[in-house]
Amino acid sequence: MGVATTTIVALAPPSSADVAIPGRAWDGHDYASSDGRWVEVCDMEDDANRVYGESETTTGTHRVFDGNGHAGGCGNAIFNRVREFRVCEEIDFWPDSCSGWVGP
Repeated sequence: MGVATTTIVALAPPSSADVAIPGRAWDGHDYASSDGRWVEVCDMEDDANRVYGESETTTGTHRVFDGNGHAGGCGNAIFNRVREFRVCEEIDFWPDSCSGWVGP
């Protein structure tokens, strides 16, 4: 007669950058959203780094900036068709920090 064994797997909770919300990409607390045409980019961190959304559309790659930093309001634009997008933060003297590409 064999001995029964039990395997226990512990899973760590994902960080906010790993959580996929349909139509939203995160980099830290900064985010970009899209419904397939409209793109919104929001700088939610008081760190003096500019935030932009990068969108792959039917006419190429486009950037949308949150022009007022972390103050109220976000940057937005409308495109014919957004295939995928991501949010990025410009960091002086370092490569930009970007989320992964997500679909609307």
